[in-house]
Amino acid sequence: MDKLKELVRKLLRLLVFMLPLFFVLIVGYIFYLKLTNSRIEQTQEDLVYFMQRVRQNYPSAKYMDFNSDFIGYSDFLPLNVKVKQSDEGNEIYNHFGGKMVFNEAPKTLAERKNYLYIRREEKMFKAQYQGLGAYIILFTGLKHRECVAMSMTDWHSTFPNFMGLEASFVSAREPYNGSELISYYLLQDNQNEVYKSADNGTISRQPLTRWDAVRACGCLSDNCTVALKFF
Repeated sequence: MDKLKELVRKLLRLLVFMLPLFFVLIVGYIFYLKLTNSRIEQTQEDLVYFMQRVRQNYPSAKYMDFNSDFIGYSDFLPLNVKVKQSDEGNEIYNHFGGKMVFNEAPKTLAERKNYLYIRREEKMFKAQYQGLGAYIILFTGLKHRECVAMSMTDWHSTFPNFMGLEASFVSAREPYNGSELISYYLLQDNQNEVYKSADNGTISRQPLTRWDAVRACGCLSDNCTVALKFF
């Protein structure tokens, strides 16, 4: 009986010691969730401003040389978005600490077919390329929870021109993950196309379910990415 009482006392002392730690962890996690949601809301506000500027400057909705370097020099982004010059051009940073990478992308099967054909030869490409009908914004440097939250967000409710998303993680074993799938295989007219690529990300025209988002965002550090496609 004395041994049992001593064991109970030890367990109670351990519980008293652990309770404050559990409380701190729970409060910290709740704060992190709220911070993540706040950063997503900030991102949505930035994209609203960005797309207004895009519509004004691209009335034909054909995007050419639509990359981070060009956008960083232009006034397409609100002042709260950080832009930094590097040897490779302008780098645009997202609210999660990573980067935003911009690129034009095919909107339809016909655009993809023509783009891949003329890209085979530099001379032909320069002579014939007139832009593409969609673009991608790739968010890098995301942690697991941030990637999951971005992947589960209903972007279409805010942006009617939203085409879909790709969630993935980059690692030594998966160096090609990121935006190839969403660029070439998430188009307006290829709903049932079977695709093969070195990019093993998860693409979807709708927000991911929690299970799919957790599986797609399988990073251990801040090496997750989410790409959003718009037209």
